[in-house]
Amino acid sequence: MLTKKQNLTREILTVILLLAAVAATEYWFFQLWRLDWHVPMFYGGDGIYWVGQVQRSYGELSGSLGWPFYEVAGRYDPNYDLIYDIFVWLVGLFTKDTGTVFNLYVLVIPFANALAGYAVFRTVGLRRWLSFAFGLTFGLTPYVQQRMAGHMMLAACEFVPFSVLLCLWCAEDEQFNRPGRAFFKNKRNWLALAMAWGIANNGAAYYPYFTCFFLCVTALCLILRDRRWRAGTSCVVTIAEIVAWMIPDFFPMVLGILNGQGSTLTNGVYRSPVGADIYSLRISSLLLSPNGFGLQKLANWMGRYFHVLATDEGPMYNENAYGYLGIVGIFGFLALLLMLLHSRDWKAGRTERPELGDRLWLLSRLNVMALLLATIAGFGGIIGIFVRFIRGYNRISPYIAFFALLAVGLALEKQLTRYTGRSRKALAAVAILLLGCGYWEQQGFFRPEYEEIQDKWYQDAAFMNEVEAAAGDGAMLFTLPYMKNFENGSLNNMWDYTLLRGPLHSKTLKFTYGAGYGTKNDLWYRETSELEPDAMVAELRTQGMTGIYLDLDGYPEDEQQSTLAALTEAAGCGPEDVIHSGSGLLCYIPLGQE
Repeated sequence: MLTKKQNLTREILTVILLLAAVAATEYWFFQLWRLDWHVPMFYGGDGIYWVGQVQRSYGELSGSLGWPFYEVAGRYDPNYDLIYDIFVWLVGLFTKDTGTVFNLYVLVIPFANALAGYAVFRTVGLRRWLSFAFGLTFGLTPYVQQRMAGHMMLAACEFVPFSVLLCLWCAEDEQFNRPGRAFFKNKRNWLALAMAWGIANNGAAYYPYFTCFFLCVTALCLILRDRRWRAGTSCVVTIAEIVAWMIPDFFPMVLGILNGQGSTLTNGVYRSPVGADIYSLRISSLLLSPNGFGLQKLANWMGRYFHVLATDEGPMYNENAYGYLGIVGIFGFLALLLMLLHSRDWKAGRTERPELGDRLWLLSRLNVMALLLATIAGFGGIIGIFVRFIRGYNRISPYIAFFALLAVGLALEKQLTRYTGRSRKALAAVAILLLGCGYWEQQGFFRPEYEEIQDKWYQDAAFMNEVEAAAGDGAMLFTLPYMKNFENGSLNNMWDYTLLRGPLHSKTLKFTYGAGYGTKNDLWYRETSELEPDAMVAELRTQGMTGIYLDLDGYPEDEQQSTLAALTEAAGCGPEDVIHSGSGLLCYIPLGQE
């Protein structure tokens, strides 16, 4: 029998080994030897948006966007991902190098996910080596790796395991989160408050929303079983804690909407009610491996199939392709569906110790309700008619993945406890083989185009240095073509957020792009961009603009040079006065004298 000190030592060593395994995985499969720490891993689309969020956290970006009628946009920025902001602030105490901070945030995500998974697996009774293996698997699920390449806040799903743990506690512990004089004497209640804070500040409202949904499902299961409303009290209290933590996060955004101010890089975007259907869950994406389950021929076939989907289904095949569960997750997912066909007298909370069957019973209900809510044309589509802010229901995938992994883990733990001798060793060998195969097969979903991004980053930096020298400190630049902020969609060959490239490389210039959608800044920006070149330049001079920042990728290829020539002539300067980036696509046109 091990002493407490020996147990603690082994626990610490296992955690260290887990962190080392994540680090080795990242270095090898992400090919980190190609990384330049001073250059962000991603520099386009949603990736460039998050590069901008890094600088916004320092207060170095928001003030340069949305001119000439700038009104302290950052005042109304919501803090719906406070954990991210705290991390950036903490790293910012040591360095404000945009590339370094951005890359650290991306790379720390699997560590946080793996540690959270390990903690919950240990809490529900899995032995160390199983918790290590399942924690590593969850930390680097395909969903996480794919989300790291754009929506980093969604890849950071470290509070998903704690959300599931709260559901288990609500079902199994009759004293958990029950109002009364002894409320704060229960250690789990204190832990629940901390978890609720983390859940509320993680995943840009999606993960808090899904967590509350699963708590509602748990409450309904308890109420229907016991036939009394009080059975769901602990779930309701837990939901209230999450909501209470969220209120101060969203208050600035609500105030901005009421005042008609909007804010840069955050709110003011129209969302269609059909978005909940378009970005909903595809069950096929949960089960079909883009890696071909490790077989190249199958991977090639899958690639052709996915290409057909993208071609034939168009907008219906989008980020909902990100959800593959991995080999181990598929076993758990299908097993939980089969559990629905097995009747059971659910005794959660009524036995001395939690029973495997009771836990699998609840997980199977949570799993199927996740499908009913999130799948295409499911209940999420109906809710989306009224609640338009939540639309990416495919983002429920990490919950389904954790349900599945937890189900497999609990079943393996039960069998390893049950068997002895050679039978246990044989089962352990099979488990190690399965987990090892699942770990290996789910790699390769995250691999940035390092060198290409680095070339573009340094080209843009050099270009903006020239522009700053020519325009002077504090100069205002009119950004063309017009692009609303944010989630505009691509414009010809220019992707969403691409107009942030200039502001990211300048600490002295001010730009018209980035105004809160529908605000005075944004309306003037759009209307002015629609004027003929001569009228446009006249208005720009009236507003004190120094020059035009032009991205030719935003125009059809056959119109790019004619657009540049027309603006150059209207500005009263010659082609030799125009500054070009290394690619030739970014241009600075100074406004000469009238």
